[in-house]
Amino acid sequence: MKKNIPAHKSVKILLIAFSHFIHDVYTSFLSPILPILMERFALSYTSLAFLRVILRIPSLLNPFIGSLTDRTDLKYFVALTPAITGTAMCLMGNMPDYLSLVLLLFIAGISSCFFHVPAPSLLKNISDKKLGMSMSAFQIGGELSRSVGPVVVVAAISL
Repeated sequence: MKKNIPAHKSVKILLIAFSHFIHDVYTSFLSPILPILMERFALSYTSLAFLRVILRIPSLLNPFIGSLTDRTDLKYFVALTPAITGTAMCLMGNMPDYLSLVLLLFIAGISSCFFHVPAPSLLKNISDKKLGMSMSAFQIGGELSRSVGPVVVVAAISL
């Protein structure tokens, strides 16, 4: 006999998957606005590529964040970091210079790490024996955001 996940746990799993969607929608804003940033700051292609690197370089901290996750309860980071990342990514167009933009993207990258490392651990604690289903929902949230995010930002810029 198959055991289903209780309704209160399913809601928590879907909430984490939705927060993954919201978080990653914001991080997918960078690529569509690169031409605007190139024009605004008179950047070379190398400088533009460096922006993507800066957003991803904090992932080198993942083992340390994972160790911290094992020792402490980081569920508040999972709740807080989508707001930090969203704020940072939405402020990109307001930065006065390239260095400020780099710093902002680095902050968004750190925030992203503090979301993506503890979230699967939190899902494991919630889902009991249905970890595969929980992780699938989490991944769907993340992958769907990669499709929706660029459309949203391009539509917003067009308006």
